[in-house]
Amino acid sequence: MQEEKQKAQTCTQDMTEYWVERSYSYSQQVRGQMASDRRDIWEGILLDNAPKQDRPLRVLDVGTGPGFFSLLLAQKGHRVTGVDLSGDMLDRARENAQYYGVEAEFLHLDGGDLPFADESFDLVISRDVTWTLPEPAQVFQEWSRVTRPGGRVLYFDANWYHYLYNPDFRRTHEENQRICREKGGFQYDKADVMEEIARDLPMSKWLRPHWDIRHVPAFGFSQVTAIENLNPIIYTEMERMQYQSKQEFLVIAEK
Repeated sequence: MQEEKQKAQTCTQDMTEYWVERSYSYSQQVRGQMASDRRDIWEGILLDNAPKQDRPLRVLDVGTGPGFFSLLLAQKGHRVTGVDLSGDMLDRARENAQYYGVEAEFLHLDGGDLPFADESFDLVISRDVTWTLPEPAQVFQEWSRVTRPGGRVLYFDANWYHYLYNPDFRRTHEENQRICREKGGFQYDKADVMEEIARDLPMSKWLRPHWDIRHVPAFGFSQVTAIENLNPIIYTEMERMQYQSKQEFLVIAEK
């Protein structure tokens, strides 16, 4: 038990250090999305699947990074709190909130526990975070705990490193990488580092969102559904090439 806890802490630390290095470039990426037609697409997906209320929603953005989702929903008048393990990311999120003239609260997390009372939020959102969780059960239980009855959790993710465990995914991944190289696509200069981190993360082993639909209800949700392969909707033509082997999905968990 102590060994597993130590491994989880190490994975969290390694992931946080990686995103410290990426904070500036990721923030610039967010500003690019805010200025593109993708902004309205993301906003529409979030609002179409959010709980319907006749008042501003109380929203928690977990792993907010530079604040993209927080910015979108704060601009629509919702009360947003963004949390992240990286202080550098939170600094970028505050800068972006000021830049776009929106009000949102950004708080630093220290581990998986959320510093909020039970049933504090109508909506919990997250983007490309769940694959990084060293202890997913703890996190899903926390998300359920802070969600009000009738509220929802919306989280986006993909099988980013499932190819480490699945030969078919490996072949598809390698072919996609070859095409990206030939067409001048973006190549991660620390791909090997991220693979080593991902090997110790349990969510990389499971085929998703099938795993989520089957297991997430046990953490306190009445209904869990998924929308698969959002790539043609959310990505530009270049991004679709880049992520052809990594199909983004949305999981909708209702409490």
